[in-house]
Amino acid sequence: MPTVFPPPGPDAPAVEAAAIVPGPDWTLTFVLCASGPQAGHWTLPGGRPAPGESAEQAARRATEEGAGLRTGPLAPIGLYEVRGGDGGTGHHRHLHVFRALQPYPVPEGFAPGEAGGVGQVHPRDVLPHPTHMRVLNDAGLAEYDEALVRRLMLADGVLMRRLDGDPPPA
Repeated sequence: MPTVFPPPGPDAPAVEAAAIVPGPDWTLTFVLCASGPQAGHWTLPGGRPAPGESAEQAARRATEEGAGLRTGPLAPIGLYEVRGGDGGTGHHRHLHVFRALQPYPVPEGFAPGEAGGVGQVHPRDVLPHPTHMRVLNDAGLAEYDEALVRRLMLADGVLMRRLDGDPPPA
């Protein structure tokens, strides 16, 4: 049975989930974030769980809403603690990351609702939010320069650490 998260208390980190979804020709799926701390950045599809929803269910729902993709099985990839704004004290969340086990093309004519856009591109051709750059590096799906990732996180006031040990093998 999947873990279902209660709404965060006043001191508890918010829970978020994201999905790495391969597209055609070795691309990955990204959505242009229109609001929140990642506004204006390309991100992996994701969002917060609804009441009674597991992190995996949230990743699956957010992927369908934001990118039009109904994925099959998702495998857990990592769990991260992310703090941002005001030297890492502005927001606090636990980011659960999953990966689709097969490629899915964005349906032709799909119009993302609240997202500013959706695209399937090779990671070398996009500069996503630095937290997602770190996630993709850890998953062995990108090779973003670690010094650049650290500089971008510092510029955004983001602190990030992995909570579940070493990254999985590529």
